[in-house]
Amino acid sequence: DVLAEFQDAAERNNILQDTILEKCSTAEAPDLLTDYARLRDLTIVPMADADGNERWYAETIIFGSGRPVIVLPRKQPAGTPKSIDNVVIAWDFSRQSSRAVADALLILQRAKHVFILTVTNEKIIDTKQSGVELAKYLSRHGVDVVLDVVDAAGRDIGTVLRSHIRLRDSDLLVMGAYGHSRFREFVLGGATRSMLLKPPVPVFLSH
Repeated sequence: DVLAEFQDAAERNNILQDTILEKCSTAEAPDLLTDYARLRDLTIVPMADADGNERWYAETIIFGSGRPVIVLPRKQPAGTPKSIDNVVIAWDFSRQSSRAVADALLILQRAKHVFILTVTNEKIIDTKQSGVELAKYLSRHGVDVVLDVVDAAGRDIGTVLRSHIRLRDSDLLVMGAYGHSRFREFVLGGATRSMLLKPPVPVFLSH
């Protein structure tokens, strides 16, 4: 039923689509999804209202596919989704955040407003110039940005991100995903864990 609904919606909007139905055990599902994700530009994972397997699937795809993932909030606004006008980039000059920016470049070029958020007094950042340099890099690709520097002031990173998303009325958060697998369970960084548990807006993650 879900596939039929998806196919119908895609055809109505003249979007190229392909539906795949495979049967497997619950334990096999994350690796199967990861195999497909490796040959796709982007994987979108909606989070269910109840705590289920979605976060497990998202974590496996993020850290195993080599491709970006968008995690959708559990509750979407009613009606047609609005366009991605305002984007916040969580920037800490790491490899992961650099990868996320590069993967999201086409989205950033189409956004009306892009905000580079650097959080101070939360973790050590290698250089104070990284936000400025990122702004220069994006401007070369036609992206106009605003630099935002926010003091964590004792708050955890998840709280800071949520507050800034509200401040900037953000439609999308772009960030690097931090974590590693240990005995098939993922040990996540604080920001990654917070955004996967309860994404306030669609979150674009790359590892």
